Amino acid sequence: MIDLQIKQSWLEKSSESALEEFKSALVSALNSLPVDRHAQNRWMITKISEGDEAALVYDERPLLYLKIADNLLHIRSDDYEIARFDDIIYAIRYVANHLSLAVYSSQHHGARLPQAASLALDHTFFDRSKDLRDFFEKSDFIPRFAITHFENLQDGRQILAIYPPYYAENKLDGSIHILNDKMLNYVSKKDNQTLSNEFSYKVASSMQDFARKYDLGLVPISFYQNYGIPTKIINETYFDAFHINRKVFIDPYVWDFDDEHDHRYYANIETGRHLMDKVRSGENLDDAICRTLKEELKVADDYIGARIWDVEFDRDKEGILTPRLKINVFVNGMTEQQRSQGHDWVSAR
Repeated sequence: MIDLQIKQSWLEKSSESALEEFKSALVSALNSLPVDRHAQNRWMITKISEGDEAALVYDERPLLYLKIADNLLHIRSDDYEIARFDDIIYAIRYVANHLSLAVYSSQHHGARLPQAASLALDHTFFDRSKDLRDFFEKSDFIPRFAITHFENLQDGRQILAIYPPYYAENKLDGSIHILNDKMLNYVSKKDNQTLSNEFSYKVASSMQDFARKYDLGLVPISFYQNYGIPTKIINETYFDAFHINRKVFIDPYVWDFDDEHDHRYYANIETGRHLMDKVRSGENLDDAICRTLKEELKVADDYIGARIWDVEFDRDKEGILTPRLKINVFVNGMTEQQRSQGHDWVSAR
């Protein structure tokens, strides 16, 4: 089943020309997939005689129906089982991201989907595997996302294959968890499917929250990356940022988590330089970030998430080489005074 809406997320009304462009680009993307590129236009969009609805046709069979209404492009299917489901979802999200459009799913509480088309949605692999299908039917989780790649087969064909990490929705509260794929592979093939606490941990409160955090690099990309520690800080380096027992500088770039279009960071450049600090005695990194936001920058009392993306070195006052963590910090509820100070905001574009 597919029930999606496409729109320009930062505009109140999407332009009809942008949505028409999407339809044309979607057909081109589908006909360019490895299994289709040597055939003659297996995918087409044809106008239906009555009304302004169109159909996405595959090998002369209509699979989806597309209609522009209420400044949205609505894409839906009548059938629950759809041929080439994974390829269709991939192409829709790939084209939408390329054209700076957002994809929302009615089947997932109206949530916006992550921008990365390589993060497969509801991949049919979990239905095709009987072991996995049976396991998830009895578990507290619904598999939602997995990484996809085009894989070369020995006969020269290419297929869209999936790889961990797997992210699943908790059936009880709708939160999104990262799954331990090694444990999943073991227990799904056994009669005793009792799990331990090492099977999953929460990375987002909902599908909507997951999409925003994944787009910003605020979600672990491997299970053990944040196992046993908070997911509030995502560390992309091998530097041990969670057990700091020496002098460490921090170089924060503060971003507005709520603004999905105007990508600007708060650089505190009124004084002519970007503010940096250090992790003080008795603090951990979380303490240092909160203090810097509240007392030094005065932009927020707390933050949604932080991503350590690099490590540099500088000499301290004693001439000792000291690591400096480059950190993107995402906040909401920013003070209006700081929001309105245009001179302190730097565009990322």
